[in-house]
Amino acid sequence: MSYSPDTSSIELEQIPAYPPASLDQDLPGGPYEISFSVSHNIGENEYGIDFSGASSVPLSATSTRGLNIEPENAISLPPMDGGFHAFAYLASAWFIEFLVWSPPFSYGVFLNFYTTDPDLKQYSSSSLALVGSMASGVLYLSSPVVLPIINRFPRHKRTVMILGILLCVSGLIGAAFSTKIWHLIITQGFMYSLGGSLLYFPTTTYLFEWFSQKRGIANGVMYSGTGVGGVVTPFVIENLLSKYGRRTTLLSLAFAFLFLSVPCLPFNKPRVPVAQVVDIRSVNTGFLKYSPFWILFMANLSQGLASFLPSLYLPTFASDLSLGTTSGTLALSFINGASVPGLIFLGWLSDLLDVRWSILLSSLGSALAVFLLWGFAETLLPLLVFACIYGFLAPSWCALWPRFVATVDGDDPRQASILMSILFAGRGIGNVLAAPIASGLLHPWNLTNKSRTNYGFEGYGPLIIFTGLTLLVSSMGTGYRILERRPISSLVGE
Repeated sequence: MSYSPDTSSIELEQIPAYPPASLDQDLPGGPYEISFSVSHNIGENEYGIDFSGASSVPLSATSTRGLNIEPENAISLPPMDGGFHAFAYLASAWFIEFLVWSPPFSYGVFLNFYTTDPDLKQYSSSSLALVGSMASGVLYLSSPVVLPIINRFPRHKRTVMILGILLCVSGLIGAAFSTKIWHLIITQGFMYSLGGSLLYFPTTTYLFEWFSQKRGIANGVMYSGTGVGGVVTPFVIENLLSKYGRRTTLLSLAFAFLFLSVPCLPFNKPRVPVAQVVDIRSVNTGFLKYSPFWILFMANLSQGLASFLPSLYLPTFASDLSLGTTSGTLALSFINGASVPGLIFLGWLSDLLDVRWSILLSSLGSALAVFLLWGFAETLLPLLVFACIYGFLAPSWCALWPRFVATVDGDDPRQASILMSILFAGRGIGNVLAAPIASGLLHPWNLTNKSRTNYGFEGYGPLIIFTGLTLLVSSMGTGYRILERRPISSLVGE
């Protein structure tokens, strides 16, 4: 066997002649030599050899002993970081991101409506908020289960994605007919999010095949689908809820999800043909002994604990300020809309400079916005300014994950997907814990007994301070190199 990275091909050669020489006289053209070649276009990454079927593996018989000729129909893989197939994958992944994450990230609008819904108004807002935190939390937490399974059985990714679409649609339809909070928890909280994870995570695994040098910005572009959806979806949901009620709104979302997600499936495909025989080597867990990994993990957990709270409570915060329902929806849309350029910018910045600059900008900037703008907001203008700054910086943390992965364990796609699943799970833990923690923090208070103005209107002060502090703690991710056993030359470059 010979491998040539320069020619991007793998060849099996010097195979003993068959049939045996003693039978040469019986078979014309013998002895035979089998030449097998697969074009690989590896780029920076190293993938396992992929055998997708006899139809795509050319076998050629030659009548000249020792002659090694590459077959004319050898597989040629599309390029990484560019070309139609890479950008078609990125566009479809963006749209899947748009569809899966928009409803959970717009749950603040549902929460504001559910508090007045005849079937649900008897439940407290903190109890109803559990549905929203669960919808996003399960999406994150399911990653350590879903990603290893689909990596072990890659030929079934398409089936898993179809099952995910069916679960999402079923969850939304079930929520439309829910009359109790536990109905919503099962349908809109659990079924939808489990289906979303089955659709979403197979899509993300292909990113490491299609992009290498431009992985940070590609990841930011993909995640920006959530931001765009978060701008459009809250207004759509609010208008549907106010005009037609909960049932029609959720049924409309269910059918829209079905008809918009199916056309994305043909473009969500691997760059390397799917293997029939899968590499079953155990995952390298050496990163668990690597101190920088745990620093980045804890920073990611802390950031996930805080980042969901403003988008969850801004609509009710605006209503408590008597700014109207539309003002809260507008603030939520500003958060989601500002995340689009933020994700792309920080993804690009992580490709250009050391990732610690991006961590610092995201953590400190969003924490200051929470402390100084959300805490003192009593009118619409400062609330919208806060939403813009916070939306630009806080959600953009997700764009840094590919660089976290490269920092810990290189560029192997299989290993990278396992590390990404752990980062997703850490963020999910934070999202799930956010609602019960927030319910314990929401109570009337004053910054001081003599203060004429409440810090954080109507009892939101403890929640705002908690959000800002956890964002500050996430800046500890910049210290991941402290425990590395190599000198730090500068902050610029990797």
